[in-house]
Amino acid sequence: MSVRVLLFIFTSFAFVHARDCEVTKLNGCCCEASRDLDNKVKEESVAFTAITTNGDALPNGPIIYDKVVTNVGKAYSARSGIFHAPVPGVYSFSFSLMGFHSNVVYMFLYKNNAEVTRLYTNGAGRHEVASNTVYLTLEKGDEVYTKGTEGKKLYAAEPYNLFSGVLIKIGIF
Repeated sequence: MSVRVLLFIFTSFAFVHARDCEVTKLNGCCCEASRDLDNKVKEESVAFTAITTNGDALPNGPIIYDKVVTNVGKAYSARSGIFHAPVPGVYSFSFSLMGFHSNVVYMFLYKNNAEVTRLYTNGAGRHEVASNTVYLTLEKGDEVYTKGTEGKKLYAAEPYNLFSGVLIKIGIF
């Protein structure tokens, strides 16, 4: 092949690729940016669900949800029971409580050591269930966890007591 033919093929390829990238750019990104966005989305996907199997007396600290069902983004720690926000954004958290039938139990959701909301079960000879969902605006590094009434027991023979969270939208709001 002559140099002219090779140059023509190379120029044609470069032009077609640039045109495709320009079309993509019109839709909000270009080829390299699209690859970067794919990587960024994977890094910033956050979702977890964990269940506690601890039927012992609750500690004076975060409840440890040791049976991790999902931990996309690895932001929840089964050792500490604490979720650490990896990116700023709006997150949804759900938590549920089934107290042991013989005691009154409160469960609190905390953001950075401040109570956000709580659950309550009365016991009274029954296994009562309570649950809640809350949306929180978090900054990178914020902590979210649950605490219960110290010394009280959860009904942990079955997977009723869980803690879940998901990143809904990245950003500073």
